[in-house]
Amino acid sequence: MISIYKNKGFTFYPGIHGINNKYNKYIQMKYLSILFMNVILVSALSAQIKSKIRNTTADPIESNKAIYLNTIDPATTSIIFKIIKLRTGDRLQIIGVVKNIGGKNFRSNSNQQNIQLWENYSSENKKMVKQIPFTNLNSNEETKIIYERAAFKPGNEFPPDYQIFIVYDPDIFIDNNINNDDANLNNNSLTKNPKSN
Repeated sequence: MISIYKNKGFTFYPGIHGINNKYNKYIQMKYLSILFMNVILVSALSAQIKSKIRNTTADPIESNKAIYLNTIDPATTSIIFKIIKLRTGDRLQIIGVVKNIGGKNFRSNSNQQNIQLWENYSSENKKMVKQIPFTNLNSNEETKIIYERAAFKPGNEFPPDYQIFIVYDPDIFIDNNINNDDANLNNNSLTKNPKSN
């Protein structure tokens, strides 16, 4: 009588003059060969998938560069205070700086945008002290709004804040001119106090 048993998917027939032992070894080798080929196939497919992912994933640096080159972004970048010494009395010069920080030139028409400088003692007590128009602003180009007044006395502990705004015509985004569409309206105002200079 021949005893038959199974182990891990193989059927073993032990004991008949070593013939079945050779057959069992043949089956094992065949299984290992198939298993080895499957491992190679899976590895190759995995490598192809990773390669496709690398090729389809955009380089963050290149993406940021592309966004920058296609962005128009006039922004209020700084407010500078300067004391001018004069015989008639010191003067305070307030300089507001607006810069196109995008990679694309700003091109517009007159009377569609301006820069305003405000003097704010409080939310109820404030006034616009100067306004200038601008039309074009190349990438990385700056324009300045400058205002002078009598310098504050040293004992004046609470000078007003100064605030600059970029102000656009309400219809600027529907004027069929994409070259004057500001990409970021959140950087169009800046406030600073002379005490913080």
